[in-house]
Amino acid sequence: MTHIFLSLKQSSRDIRLLWFSVFIRMISFGLTNQVLTLYLKEIGISEVNIGLFMSLTMIGDSVISYALTWNANKIGNRFIMLMGSFLMMVASGIFSTGTSNFGYLLVAAIVGVISPSGNDAGPFKTIEETVLANLTPPNHRPEVYAIHWTLGSIGASLGSFLAGLSVDYFTHKRLLPVVDSYRYTFCILVFTSFLKFVSLLFVSYKAEPSYVPPYMAVQHDQDSNIEDATIEHETLTGLSPQSQSILFKLMVPFMLDSFGNGFMTNAWVVYYFKERYKTPAVLLGTLFGLSGIAMSVSAIPSAWFAKQFGPIKSSVMTQIPCGLFFMMIPILGFNFSLGSLFYLLNQMTTAFDVVPRQIILTTLVEPTDLSKVMGSVNIGKQIARSISPYFTGYFAEAQLLWVCFLITGVLLIIANLILAIDFSDLDEKVREIEQVQHDIM
Repeated sequence: MTHIFLSLKQSSRDIRLLWFSVFIRMISFGLTNQVLTLYLKEIGISEVNIGLFMSLTMIGDSVISYALTWNANKIGNRFIMLMGSFLMMVASGIFSTGTSNFGYLLVAAIVGVISPSGNDAGPFKTIEETVLANLTPPNHRPEVYAIHWTLGSIGASLGSFLAGLSVDYFTHKRLLPVVDSYRYTFCILVFTSFLKFVSLLFVSYKAEPSYVPPYMAVQHDQDSNIEDATIEHETLTGLSPQSQSILFKLMVPFMLDSFGNGFMTNAWVVYYFKERYKTPAVLLGTLFGLSGIAMSVSAIPSAWFAKQFGPIKSSVMTQIPCGLFFMMIPILGFNFSLGSLFYLLNQMTTAFDVVPRQIILTTLVEPTDLSKVMGSVNIGKQIARSISPYFTGYFAEAQLLWVCFLITGVLLIIANLILAIDFSDLDEKVREIEQVQHDIM
């Protein structure tokens, strides 16, 4: 715990602004996660088309995000983050107008990063994580990423609470129709997107790809010489052979995990609890708010866990129980209390793989390729996650939504076993790198 306080103390203004940015963004995603599926159902969109809406939204997000992150070196990180925040404002404004036009809502959700998964979406995640990796020496990265994730989880939790409270207020206090109560939630999203936009105006030039922090200066010169000497050997992707090999090996377990998660996005979990247990909006908001707190509480010790056991071992040791807890929701969740217990246990353990996966990426990939590899991994995960919600719609229509919990849990377990097999020697390498002490400049 001492080291995390040191990381907090040494963190630069840019790092703290990115922490605030993810906090505000995840408030927005927490809001939409609670109401999106229910709102679409209220305006007359069928469950099958809701599944299609989610899949198309995530595919569209993936295409846009891939184009932006792959060209971040040319476009600029700050411009991408500011443009994304502005489009979030526009999209949430369209949702708040009350239009029921499927096409308008779909386009708004795609360009404005209205996340149907409840997870971090769009180009923000890749850009922020790349900038944080560049500004933070390896011995501080577990703590910096843990704080980043914790603040995002707290934001998502707060967004869930706000969604439940606002729907309850407009429905029961103001006596508005349920559909309008859901719609007004998107007005809150306009405000949170505006706050995010304003905060990003103060991010400095150090967030750009061209900035080389002091701790990397010597290594950067060495990497530049190596790159100049081997540029003729680059692959078709534009990455070095080593980075491309790492990328392809990581894609398999990461995309398999995300494909499984897509079957039961948070929005579908909300729908499942609403339909099975007839849960009121305030109780749903409370449950998913608590789940955010559970994730945020576990993110900090996950940094210690990753340092203690290594990123591979810590991921396997926590994600297998995580998958089993998720599978228990439909099997042993005979009532709301039991279903909520297994869901909260799942959410507490799911955060334990966040820091390890960032450490895996930033350790294995050369700094010059990091933004492209991280962008490719995140986009690959998002594409994989965007396919499965379409099938979930059919499961829901056939009253078999519970099967999706089992699919998600099984694929999570398989993905982590593949990761352990492919990178069994990585833990020792990470331990050696983290023993070199640098201050955050």
